[in-house]
This record gives sequence, structure tokens and C-alpha cells, in this order.
Amino acid sequence: MVKKNINMVEKKLAIILLGAPGSGKGTQGEILEKHTGFVRYVVSDLIKSELKPGSIISEKIKKGELLNDVDIFDIFRRKFRNENQIIIDGIPRSIDQAYWLYGYLIRFGYEIKLVFFNVNEKKLVKRISSRRYCPKCHRGYNLLTLKPKIEGICDFDGEKLIQRDDDTPKIFKLRLKLFDDIKDIILNVYDGEIIEIDGDRDIKIVSKDLIKRIILR
Repeated sequence: MVKKNINMVEKKLAIILLGAPGSGKGTQGEILEKHTGFVRYVVSDLIKSELKPGSIISEKIKKGELLNDVDIFDIFRRKFRNENQIIIDGIPRSIDQAYWLYGYLIRFGYEIKLVFFNVNEKKLVKRISSRRYCPKCHRGYNLLTLKPKIEGICDFDGEKLIQRDDDTPKIFKLRLKLFDDIKDIILNVYDGEIIEIDGDRDIKIVSKDLIKRIILR
């Protein structure tokens, strides 16, 4: 894929990525950043950057407290640099976050496009519940699409592969339900500014389609 940097576009553009857990939005965000020159804000990474000894966020997490919307907004505001073209991954995850982010970006003069990765959730459960990883080298496998040479064993260090707790069908279906409960509300907030992508296709096909639709918007 040829890299196309579109930072010279005068109009400011914010791409918000929305999709079910495991829908591929993180992977597509990385590819989009690499091939367009957009600056990517991954909210989970922004939170990790705040986990310094003695920080308010660190203390809350130590106590087992969940970060609330105000915490997320404060972190985002501190890290935000108002670049011309940006990608946002990780919010909104609630109706309050959806309205807050929309208003925040409008205030900075952004055109907003929400990319929704539409996937078949039954296929998604099967694919995600087939994921395994090596606890030693952290390489990932999939029992359907990326099998180890020896069943259940890492190709590189011979460790026994394990499954993450949130990749089990029971836990993953719960995560999907939480997403489905809020998905339509978020889409309604951004109605008219949505790019819907078929996320069930091959990664390269999805990324080509996404980049084409953003550049030729």
C-alpha cells in the first residue's frame, strides 16, 4: 500500500473509531496512522501514561476504583495537541462521552467522521474465543487462522499456550452485550457523520477501503 500523507488538507478532520471488542479497530487505527500521517490518540495508552507513582490516577487504580468520565476527559484534554488530522480510539464508550467528545472536537473546528466497524458477532465470538498466547514471549495465535506447529505449544519457546480470561466465550459475550447496549445510542449522536465498514473482510481489504473512503470523502 502506498503511503499517502494528507496533512496538507486545510480542513481539520477527526476520525473516531467505533467497533465491538475484537472487531479490528485497533489494527485498522495503526494502519490508518501509518499510511495517512494522522496523529492517533489511543485512550488506553493515554491512561497508561498517567500511571506514575503518586499520581491521582495511579492512586485511584490502586484502591480498585474505576475511572469515571471526568477522569477520562481530563486525561484527554491534557494530552490533546490540536493537530489538523487525528484518529481517536477508545472513546466514546458511553452517551456522556459521545456528547462530550462531539462538542469538544466541534469547538476546535474539526470535521468529524465516525468509522463504525460492522462485524458478524457470532463469527467474532468464535474467532476471539480461539485466540491463544504464549505467556513467555507474548506471541499470539489463533486456533482457526494462525495455528501453532504443535497443538497448544508456542513455536518459538515451547511454552504451553494459554487463553486470556476475557477471551473465553462467556466473558467475551458479556463484553459484546455491553457494547451492543450503547452502540446505537452513540451512532445516533454522530448520525450523518458515519462511515460504515464491513469488518468481516481481510485486514488488507478493510484498510484499503477505509483509507480510500477517508481520502476521497
